[in-house]
Amino acid sequence: ALNPQPKIGVQRDPLPPPPPPHFPVGRIGVAAVTAGPGVTNAVTAIKNAQMAESPVLLIGGAAASLQKGRGALQDIDQLSLFKTLCKACVSVRAVRDIVPALRKAIATAQSGTPGPVFVELPIDVLYPFHMVEKEIGGTKSGRGLRGKMVQWYLQNYIRNLFAGAWEPRDVSPLPVQVPLATEDEVGFGGTPPHPTPATDWGFWGVCGWGYRGGGG
Repeated sequence: ALNPQPKIGVQRDPLPPPPPPHFPVGRIGVAAVTAGPGVTNAVTAIKNAQMAESPVLLIGGAAASLQKGRGALQDIDQLSLFKTLCKACVSVRAVRDIVPALRKAIATAQSGTPGPVFVELPIDVLYPFHMVEKEIGGTKSGRGLRGKMVQWYLQNYIRNLFAGAWEPRDVSPLPVQVPLATEDEVGFGGTPPHPTPATDWGFWGVCGWGYRGGGG
């Protein structure tokens, strides 16, 4: 026979242990908005995501890092708008930090209690090197000592902004931390306590995790 029946009394190999539980990380929502009014218009949506415990990644533009706090167009303190709404708020300061910041933000949005996160990307970390150098670097030679010092500062700023930008980055997702309930959180972990008098029952008629029951 192709499939012989096992003989009585023959020791069979034990079944392999079940695999550990796998919790799919799922997907997150992603929204990209412009600086200023685009970011402020997203406040209500992010609050709804916080209340619904929905993992959302909000990417917002911003004024150039060099012009922060100097009256640039649509320059506001955007991080303060979302500090009480998001699990994490970060502003990227260099091109090399874009990928690590997004990886960490995505993992943070899904870990623990899901919720929204905010990543601010200033305009000078989004544009190509030659465009940023043309707009910020200005003329190649400054006039006078003051002009040379300003030019030296701008050139160093651009070099630091794009330092390491062309090096390969790990883009694989970071692990998501999913908390598991303990025995004490899902039950008594032993023999349920003896019911107490009616005066000791809670507002909803429950004692701990137990149910009062009974028809009366």
